[in-house]
Amino acid sequence: MSNNLNVTTPTFLIVDDDPLIVHALARALRPLGKVSFTNAFDRVHVTAALAQPRFILIDIDLPDVTGLDIARTIRANPELKGADLILMTAHSADAVLKEGEALTGIPVFKKPINMERLLDFIKQRT
Repeated sequence: MSNNLNVTTPTFLIVDDDPLIVHALARALRPLGKVSFTNAFDRVHVTAALAQPRFILIDIDLPDVTGLDIARTIRANPELKGADLILMTAHSADAVLKEGEALTGIPVFKKPINMERLLDFIKQRT
């Protein structure tokens, strides 16, 4: 019976360098499932492969690597094919937003994140 719970309870991996955003996202997502985060941005693909999250929330603007690069690496891993990648950014440049959406198939969430919209989106996909 607990296996069914694991199948229907989503897991989340948050990838962001702003601790306030990580905390706010974790607080909002925790009622929906298990939440973890990483700030080892060059190893997100390894963390994700081990954790097998259902949703990976990635900030586009990270130190040393972009969230777009992380998303490309995750998309190239067949083990993570079922994960929804949700990109977040403070960018307003159309080119960045279009590239993110083309990469993930999901509209990019602009910061500050509208938590109600994010939670509704996640609930629709679970």
